[in-house]
Parts: sequence; C-alpha cells; structure tokens
Amino acid sequence: MKEKNIAKKNQKFVIEPFDKLKTPVYKIANPKEIFGMAIPIFIQLLFTILISQINLIAINNYMGGAYAEGTSKAILAYNTLQFVPSLIATGTIIVSGNLIGQGRKQEVSRVIVTGLFVNLAIMIPIFIFVTILSDTIVGWVGASSSEPILSLDDKSVLESTELKYVSDYYRYSNINLLMMSVYQVFVSGLQAFKKSKVVTIGTMLANIIDLCLISIMLYATKVDPVYSAFVLPITGLFQIIFMMIMCLKFIDFKVNKKKQFSLSYAKETLKTGLPITIEMGVWNICNFGTSVVIGQLHEGTGNHWIILHRNANSIGQYSSAFIQAIGTVTAVFVSRKIGEKDKQGAYEIALECWKAAIFVTIISNLIMIAISYPLLLILNSKDTAIPWGVSLLTIFAIKILFDTVNMTLLRALWSVGDLWYPILVSFITMGLGMVALPFIFVKGFKITEGLGILCVYGGVIVDPLLRSIIYVHRWLKGKWQKYIHIVE
Repeated sequence: MKEKNIAKKNQKFVIEPFDKLKTPVYKIANPKEIFGMAIPIFIQLLFTILISQINLIAINNYMGGAYAEGTSKAILAYNTLQFVPSLIATGTIIVSGNLIGQGRKQEVSRVIVTGLFVNLAIMIPIFIFVTILSDTIVGWVGASSSEPILSLDDKSVLESTELKYVSDYYRYSNINLLMMSVYQVFVSGLQAFKKSKVVTIGTMLANIIDLCLISIMLYATKVDPVYSAFVLPITGLFQIIFMMIMCLKFIDFKVNKKKQFSLSYAKETLKTGLPITIEMGVWNICNFGTSVVIGQLHEGTGNHWIILHRNANSIGQYSSAFIQAIGTVTAVFVSRKIGEKDKQGAYEIALECWKAAIFVTIISNLIMIAISYPLLLILNSKDTAIPWGVSLLTIFAIKILFDTVNMTLLRALWSVGDLWYPILVSFITMGLGMVALPFIFVKGFKITEGLGILCVYGGVIVDPLLRSIIYVHRWLKGKWQKYIHIVE
C-alpha cells in the first residue's frame, strides 16, 4: 500500500487539454443561467449602495458637513476589517456548492451550522482586540488627538477632539462585524441553493430600516451623531433573523438533527476559507495603506482629499456592483461543476462569467464617468470635483475593468481548490501597487494635493493589471487541475 502511495506521489501530473470554446468571444453561451442568478444579487448590491449613498449624503450635510471628515476616517478604518466575517462564509458557499454538485445537498445544513460556530469563535477575539486598540487604529487614518470638531457656522466646539468622535464611531460600527459573521454564513447557504432573490429581499428590507433610522437619528432627534453608528449593527441583527428564517424554510435542518456540528466540515471550510480570507485581508490592509497615504496629501488642516477618496469609492461601487455579483455566481457554478467532476464545464462557465462581467462593466463604467460630476456635487465634493474628481473616477473605471478577472477567474481558482498560489501573487502585486508606489509618489517624489491623489490611483491600477495577466494565463493553461479538491 505504501509503495502505491509513493508511486502516486512520484507520478508527474498531466494537465488535460480543454476543448475549444464553441461560443464566439462576443457572445455568452448561457446568459439565462448566469444573469438569472447574477441580477438578483446585483439588485441587492445596487440597492445597498444606493442606501449607503443616501446615508453618506445625510452625514456629509449634517450640521453643514462638520462631521463629514471624521466619519470618513471612521468608515475607512471600519471597512478594513469587513473581510473577516467572510472567512467561513466564503468557505461555506464553495463547500456547499461542491456537495450539491455531488448530490449531497442534505449535508449543507451541517456546513452552515458548523460555519456559524467557527466564524464567531474567530470574530469575537478580533472584535475585542480592535475595540481595545481603536484609538491607535483610527489614528493611522489621520484622526487628530489635538484638534476639535468645530461647527462650520459659528466655530463652536462640537467634539473636544476628533480622535474621540472617530474612535467611538469606529467601535460602535464594529459591532456589525459580529452580526456579519452570522448572517453572511446564512446568506452563503441560501446562495449555494440559488436563492439569491430571497437574499435580495432581506437585504433591501434591512437597507430601508437603515435609511429610516439614520434619517430619524440625525434630523428628527437631538441624539449625538456618533450614535448613528449603531444603525449598522441594528440592521445586521435584522438580517440575522430574516436570513435564519429563510434558511429554515428552504434548507432541511431536521435531517441532521443533533449532529449538525461537523469537525470535518469545519476543517473543509477553514481550509477553503482561510487562504481566501488571507488574500482578502492582504487587500484590505493594503487598501488601508492607500488611505493612509491619501490622508497625508493635504498640507494644511483638514483633508478634503480623503473625503474625495471616500466619495469616489462610493460612486465606483455602482460600476463594480455587477462584478461582485458575478463573483458569487462564478463560485457557485464552478464549485458545482467540480463536485460533478466536470472540469471542462468548470473551465467554460468561468470564462462565460468573465465575458459577462466585461460586457456589463464597460457599459456601467461609461455611465459612471458620464454622471460623475453631478454625483460628486451631491456628495459634497464641490471644491475637488473638477478636474480631480472626474479624472479620479476615470482612472477608477480602468481599475474596475481589470477587476473583472479578480472577481471571476480568481473566484474560479478558489472554487476548484487552487488557493495558495493567488496569495503569493497578491502579496507581491498588492504590496507594489497599493502601498509601495503610492508611498513613493507622495513621500519620495513629494507629489501632493490633486496630482498626488491621481498618482496614487494610477499606482493602484498596477495591482489588478498584473494579477489579471497571471490569473488569465493560469486559468487558460489549466494549471489549476492539479489542485482540484472534492469534499469528502
């Protein structure tokens, strides 16, 4: 037996060639299947973005915009950790898809319950850690411990220090990370069963609650604006309740009664989710580094460039919403094909998803650039909209186009089991494009203000450009076949 295992290890792996695609480059082979699942997720994301924009407008215009900069810094710090709850959620959707492809859908409830326990066990210590270090973390994005927040009308002191407001807002917002670590696992289970419409309804309801609460707290009461941060965890709690009820309705949890927790599925989801989360973590940390650089572009007091950066990212979400949706679709379809042991099918569906992402992104990018100026005005970037804001969004549009690869073929690589190679690539390309080049431009060449932020964004493009080239080559050549994993 040992001799057979040794012989198997020493045997050189042979990559099987793929059949040529029958569909022309300009056509999508199965648009109904792809768009049928992607559109509900896209609508969900679009609605979420729209509500977040309204919230952004509300806080930007509250008391004439006095709290806009401080809130921007808190949100940038909060966004850095949003990848953590996706650790087990990402593993859940891939493992569940693999099991469904094998015809073992009755096991999905065990994957979900196991994922809930593991995700909370990971998230709770992290939450405690960042709560203790909140002052230090928000200090990295420029929250001042010496400057107060002043009223723009009479220059009266609203907050004794900017640091206190930003730190409190950051800590309150982080409670939502605990909520996300629960409801994202439920969402992954529903999406594995192609129940995207149900997820969309729940998310839209949560966003309506979000909008109502933020409007009431800021404009109908005299509550301290820092407490508006609690709106996130409140809506997160609603999503937990809604998604749990939907999971109980569409997924059979009774079949595995009293044996829901599975150590083997915990290992599977961790084995799949951990590398993916490390990759996401690297991106978020590097993105935080980019924000730190942008926070140093202005040489006086205040920083309207960090507000422009936040607003540009908020507007860019509209254009990138579809590729985020198609990323989930790719993960579900490819993991199912791998469960069915259909390598050719996995190869084809990933490329079809990539084509769909490219077509939609080109259209959405053109629309985004066309309406960028009025959107920037609405978001209170009046002084920087022309020429910097519009130019920034044009560069951002190019980045989003390259991101179509990262949101489809990278997801496909993850779904088949090719996990660690992308991390090695990410360490290099993200570190170069998102951190090294921006720091060189701003600290080395002393390029600041508007030209500085354009150079920072130009450097950021290097990351998705290099990764796109590498991932396309890896997928087309079929090198991922060596890492195909079937869940036992």
